[in-house]
Amino acid sequence: MKRPNWLLFITVGFLVKIYAFLKGQRIKRTVRIKGPSIVLSNHTSFYDFIYTSAAIYPYRVNYMAASKMFYDPVMGFFLRLVRAFPKALFQSDPVATLNTFRLLKKKGIVSIFPEGQISPIGVTQEINFSIAKLLKKAKVDVYLVKHKGAYLVNPPWNKKTFHGRVETTVDLLLSKSDLASLSESLIYEKVVDGLAFNTSEYNESKKHKYHKNTIENLESVIYLCPNCGYEQLKSNPHHLVCESCGNEMEYDSIGQLGNVRIDLLYRAQEKKMEDIILNSPEFQLKSNVILESYNNNLLEVVGKGELTLSKAGYVYEGTMHEEAVHLEFDPSIIPTLPSDLGRNIQIYQGYIIYQFVFEDVNLPTKFVIAGEIIHKLSISDKL
Repeated sequence: MKRPNWLLFITVGFLVKIYAFLKGQRIKRTVRIKGPSIVLSNHTSFYDFIYTSAAIYPYRVNYMAASKMFYDPVMGFFLRLVRAFPKALFQSDPVATLNTFRLLKKKGIVSIFPEGQISPIGVTQEINFSIAKLLKKAKVDVYLVKHKGAYLVNPPWNKKTFHGRVETTVDLLLSKSDLASLSESLIYEKVVDGLAFNTSEYNESKKHKYHKNTIENLESVIYLCPNCGYEQLKSNPHHLVCESCGNEMEYDSIGQLGNVRIDLLYRAQEKKMEDIILNSPEFQLKSNVILESYNNNLLEVVGKGELTLSKAGYVYEGTMHEEAVHLEFDPSIIPTLPSDLGRNIQIYQGYIIYQFVFEDVNLPTKFVIAGEIIHKLSISDKL
């Protein structure tokens, strides 16, 4: 592992800082970051790497990034250029841990997004306890770089920019002495409390305004009509429209939909799905899918078939690398199903990604919600 090229980083880092400023980022720094150290950040937009880099500049940083990203030709090139290193999501990765310690030994700064994925609703997601174990062993200062408003400027369900304010704070979260004296459980609590953030709740109070843009693909996140319960909304172009009852919900300048917070609409979907699963012993969620996985150093189509989620487990019946396969996945060890919103869900197992691509843009989020509920049920059944 090498630290980022100094001249390259200073030049590119300065341009990144200017770009982030023009996008609306304003930084409040209470401490000066120095290595060796670890930086933790919340994750609500594709631009969080840029906002974090701008907040840390002029200090050099190495990012721990999802392995999947290195298989994208463009993204992979950029990540290697800035000396990022891969981490297998939602499973132990000794190589990534070793690379972290090597960088810290060289007095480097390592940036980590502990959620492992971008939040679809701008609310901090569940954080794996392994981050506490890593910090305890690292024995270096831990900083918190927290972004507020990034979700509203560049929501993960849309490629458009909704120009507005991004507030970034930089604070010391845990000192070396804190890590030495605190248990892993207390360290974990500090991390969870520090990263906790709800975009909708925050801006309901602040009322920062964001430039309205087309909301294409928001129906991949919010699919349930709160008026009639129909599950097939359509975007058009600043509204989500229910084709059943005609209900229209406008996406406004503070990021609410029909004057209701996005997170509350999403929680209503979770509640309905939970009721269905709890009251249906034979519950199944099933769809035809295209399977993508690693192949020739790329993430590409390797098969097609049918994916079924049920309380008994997740099953894929179809083809993979031109062979018939029957794949089973244990929901008790799969806390969530990461998703490229409106396109796919992902299961990581044995350092392989199984990326299931759907035709219906509503289905990935339904599978995500159902999967998280089934996981919790499977955990409770084993207690």
